[in-house]
Amino acid sequence: SPLYADLREMPPCLFVVGTLDPLLDDSLFMHTRWLAAGNHSTLGVYPGGTHGFTALSSPVAVSARDSIHEFIRAHVGHI
Repeated sequence: SPLYADLREMPPCLFVVGTLDPLLDDSLFMHTRWLAAGNHSTLGVYPGGTHGFTALSSPVAVSARDSIHEFIRAHVGHI
């Protein structure tokens, strides 16, 4: 399981999760572990978001996608 992997020297990571996603706790745990291993991690927790909410057209999904695009631009380049 990636929850227990060696996370040293990993690239920057963005965790995006909704408050209604069954994987919320796992996402919070991975974000904390990513930081503890000395890596850069950004966490976005979106109120009312369900699993896969970023595929929807709701305002919270649009906000999450904007954050994803900004993260990619900051760490990879133009998209």
